[in-house]
Parts: sequence; C-alpha cells; structure tokens
Amino acid sequence: MSRVLRVAIMVVVLAALVLVETTSRTGVLWRLTTFTYQVNVLAAAYYLWALVCPRAAARPGLRGAVVLYVVVAGLVWNLFLTGMSMGYSPANVLLHVVMPVLALADWLLVGRTQGGVRWWQPLAWLAYPVVYLGLALLVLNEAGRRAPYYFLDPGSVGGAAVAGNVALLALAFAGLGYVISGLGRASVAVRSPV
Repeated sequence: MSRVLRVAIMVVVLAALVLVETTSRTGVLWRLTTFTYQVNVLAAAYYLWALVCPRAAARPGLRGAVVLYVVVAGLVWNLFLTGMSMGYSPANVLLHVVMPVLALADWLLVGRTQGGVRWWQPLAWLAYPVVYLGLALLVLNEAGRRAPYYFLDPGSVGGAAVAGNVALLALAFAGLGYVISGLGRASVAVRSPV
C-alpha cells in the first residue's frame, strides 16, 4: 500500500504541474511562488525519497511536517481561495483536494513511526511557514505582479489585518500539527496487534 500511495502522490503532483504548464496562460513558474505549489513539490520529492530510501519514511517529524503543509494548503484554498483562483479546475482539485487526502491516507495507513512524533515537533513544523511568510511579505508582495495570497498583502487588507491573519494561521498550523500528530499515534495504536 505504501508504494501505491506514494507513487500516486508523485503522479498527482506531476500531473497538476503539467496541466498548469500546458493549459494556463502564465504557466507554472509564477505559481511556484505560492505556498501550495512549493509544498506539493516538496511532498512529491519527499515521497520519492521515501520510495528510494525507506529510512526516510521512518522520520516521523519530517513526514508529519509534509502532511501538515499539504493539508493546510488544501484547507486554506478550499475555505478561502476558490473564488479567487480558477476554481475547481483539474489542477486545483489534484493539489488542493486529492493531495491532502492521499497524504493523510499515507500518514494514517502506512508504517508505524507516526507515533514517534515528539511533543515539540508540531511547533518546529512552523519553521517553513515562517520562512515562507517572510518571503511573501518582503519579496513576493512587492514583485510587481500580484501578491500570492491576498490575506498576507498589506496593500489589499491592511497591516493590522495581515498581523491578525498571521496570528490565526500560526495557531491553525500549530493546532492542526498536534491533531495530525495525535491522529498518527491513534492510527498506530488501532493497527497494532492486540
């Protein structure tokens, strides 16, 4: 099952990238500045690594981070961004619906290391989103096109709203990180022989 899920994850990301490159006016390059595209490419690379080197999958902290990022990207897009993008296009469905489901399925159904996430790791998983936030606020919002996310653009929503959005996102990331960690522990316990 692990190979099937991990190959499916890589195929989904590759298919989405090819679809965007071949069917959109602007192609995939600009989209790689978005958190969604970055974390989906990161997820595909991680799952390829896990296929080639099974010890990679035994690192629950890294694996949990990948799952968290893909799930957050899917949730944020489905809750707040569908009306501001091309909607439920095939590429968007692959990246924002199918990928989170596949990543969660892999987390819950494959392996037994998920129970090894340490209490502090969901907080450490905030490192990449913090780096992305800095990139978005300092570079991408000023890059001459449009900001990748309106809720992180002071020019669109104002500085106070951006600060509030950042605080809410930090809480959501941390909270969801602990939920994913707990689900991983529970899945290992349920699948353990009695």
